[in-house]
Amino acid sequence: MDLDLTAPQWAGFSIVVLGLVLLVSAVLRRFVPLLASLFIPTSVIAGFLILLIGPQALGLWTGTEGLIPAPVLAVWATLPALLINVVFAAVMLGKALPSAREIWTTSAPHVIFGSALSFGQFALGSLAVVLILTPFFGVSDLAGSIIELSFAGGHGTIAGMGPLLTDAGAAELIDLGLGLATISMVTGIVIGSLLVKWAVRNPRISVARTTPPSRDEAHDLNASGVDPEGDAPEPENRGMGPVTVAVVAIALSIALAMVLLETLRAIAGAFGSDVFESFPLFPFTVIGGFVVQLAATRLKHDHLISKRAVNGISAVALDVLIASAIGTMSLAALGSNIPALVVFTVIAVAWSVVALLVFGPRIHGRDWFEHAIADFGQSQGNVATGFVLADMVDPQRRTKATTAYGYKQLGYEPFLGGGLITAFSVPLILAWGSLTFGIVSAVLAAGMLTWGVLRQRARAAR
Repeated sequence: MDLDLTAPQWAGFSIVVLGLVLLVSAVLRRFVPLLASLFIPTSVIAGFLILLIGPQALGLWTGTEGLIPAPVLAVWATLPALLINVVFAAVMLGKALPSAREIWTTSAPHVIFGSALSFGQFALGSLAVVLILTPFFGVSDLAGSIIELSFAGGHGTIAGMGPLLTDAGAAELIDLGLGLATISMVTGIVIGSLLVKWAVRNPRISVARTTPPSRDEAHDLNASGVDPEGDAPEPENRGMGPVTVAVVAIALSIALAMVLLETLRAIAGAFGSDVFESFPLFPFTVIGGFVVQLAATRLKHDHLISKRAVNGISAVALDVLIASAIGTMSLAALGSNIPALVVFTVIAVAWSVVALLVFGPRIHGRDWFEHAIADFGQSQGNVATGFVLADMVDPQRRTKATTAYGYKQLGYEPFLGGGLITAFSVPLILAWGSLTFGIVSAVLAAGMLTWGVLRQRARAAR
């Protein structure tokens, strides 16, 4: 498609095209029963539709750029890293603020289970390198942490670790990691959707999607399944509509997060450390949202922040994020390092599925599947995948799974899935070797699982 547009016009045009793709995807979901029966969201269908009609499938077959101009794809490729900040900034806005104790009580099973999944990925990946991949396929010993880097960390984490891997003489692991991160997005959605379908049909598992709401829940939910709590009749809002106020609150939350992250980088830099340089912004936007909501509450203006408006903006951001992330992932990265890709993928998927089924109910307790499937999604793809799977099984958000999963990022993301421990994994393997690193990780994973199980037993006994 040959259009003479300026950069801002391409940006606007890309949003128009994405809207049309989402519309076509909604029609496909309506008339292809298999898609609806698997509870696959329209945004996910849109992402794979973009792959099919873009340069990586149709374009490769026809020798063209496909049906989507390159500048449009370039705009879409920037959206996931930006919109995840919107999704997390909205977590704390428009609702009564919980105490630190309540945040921990709500999110602790997610933090513990998510940490166990990550340490298990470190352990199994390291042992696979030592026992299979290095002796038989010559894969670098530094690949011991690649499952956690790519599956739980994602493309951004691999890119951030690129200079360190290159300096360590293992630049080939960057492509391997990007390939695994791409695979993880597919396995997270596909395997997760199959698990949701299995849970819905399993009479021994009660899931919110198929369980009739109780009388109290029915009272709290409106006809569209949106919780109206906190949305009183619209107040006088000083010249701005509720959606505009929500946009302002989200923007302010992100701005505060940027200040906080840059401050931490400056403090670390003063001590000669670059530990925060590769840190993502989005975990800090939750803190920014908390500060904004707290300030609005203390100033008695919290009624101006509409929960319904915030949730609407967050939902749009999440749909666009998912469609653009899947649609712009690289299929070319999958062509090399096939043995390592296969081994790591099988290990990563098997570990997450087994952990979900065996330890999910023992750590999460009530509504365990709704909670554990979100952690599964994050271990298999990224934060957004967890939200997608949680929404598949609990679209009306009748459980606390989505809120607890959002709170989880405060205690999990600074350390794992792209955080401090993830960043230190490569230096630790350089110092210890993959075997020692794997054994230490296995001990930590076992400790986390034991803690989670005992904690849930103690709570159930009260």
